[in-house]
Amino acid sequence: RDKPISEGLAFLGGVLYLCQSWIFAHTQTVVLDEGSYLLKGYLYALGKYWPFQDYGPWSNHMPLSFLIPGYMQILFGPGLRTGRYFAIFLGCLMLVGLYLLVRRLGGKWWACGAVLAVALNPAEVKIYSMALSQVLVACLLVWTLALTLGEGRPFWQILLGSVLAAILGLTRLNLFPVLPLFVGY
Repeated sequence: RDKPISEGLAFLGGVLYLCQSWIFAHTQTVVLDEGSYLLKGYLYALGKYWPFQDYGPWSNHMPLSFLIPGYMQILFGPGLRTGRYFAIFLGCLMLVGLYLLVRRLGGKWWACGAVLAVALNPAEVKIYSMALSQVLVACLLVWTLALTLGEGRPFWQILLGSVLAAILGLTRLNLFPVLPLFVGY
């Protein structure tokens, strides 16, 4: 009987997240890191430069933190709007993965609470609506966990989760320890 209530509240939390993210994406001023990720990613994806190239743009982060937004700009056009819309998409995708993970491990009400905890935190929504690598790694980490945690996971999910854990390490160096912990698990 309470199933529709918890799922409805989680859905409303997702809608609240989407609305806030949309507003923040259109009202925040640009920060230097956003332009850096987008421009370097676009140049790397075009093949004009490559990460860690001599006399090329300074690559202060792992290559995929630039390349993934760069390829999105190749597909949908270069610019801040593409980067921020991609961030909104990743944030919503992260919420879906978070809901599925927590529902499997703790139940529908815990999953609802997890979604609402993210949606009701405007500082987090604000950061995740910018074209930065934070939302990218959050999405990758949540889906790595969603695919692999729990009993009786199918082989294809464990394999896909392993690939995402490796991609996570190539996106942010500080999250490289996830891969050995994942392998140990």
